[in-house]
Amino acid sequence: AITVKTYDSSDYNLDQKYVTKITNLKSIYTKAETPRFRVYVRQKDWNPTIYTVASNTIDTSIIENAYYKVTRVSDDFEVIPYGTSSLNYTRLSYDSSGSYFDLSMALLDTDTVYEISLNYKINGTYVQQPEKFRFRTK
Repeated sequence: AITVKTYDSSDYNLDQKYVTKITNLKSIYTKAETPRFRVYVRQKDWNPTIYTVASNTIDTSIIENAYYKVTRVSDDFEVIPYGTSSLNYTRLSYDSSGSYFDLSMALLDTDTVYEISLNYKINGTYVQQPEKFRFRTK
């Protein structure tokens, strides 16, 4: 008998590193806004083909288990911690355009600087991303 070994794509590359950007981040938000933050993710050592460069559309990678947290910069207080428990309240949603999440600015204080951090679950381990995204409320 022949036994075929199968590998999940996430298990194939155990050292996955990503570059992350919130593409529609503004520097200032009002309390009345509930923006949808669009998260662009690609592998760190990604090299585009000539076709990808010519088409000018770079596909985003989708991380199925991605979470965000919001921290007040002045005192490093976690206003919204990572919701990685059974509730998954800060888990990013995703569609054909990539990952996203909505955040009501009514939850935050005015005239304060906040920072968004992202955490990805890769191969069963949570990996906090090095990029931080700051904005201010007014």
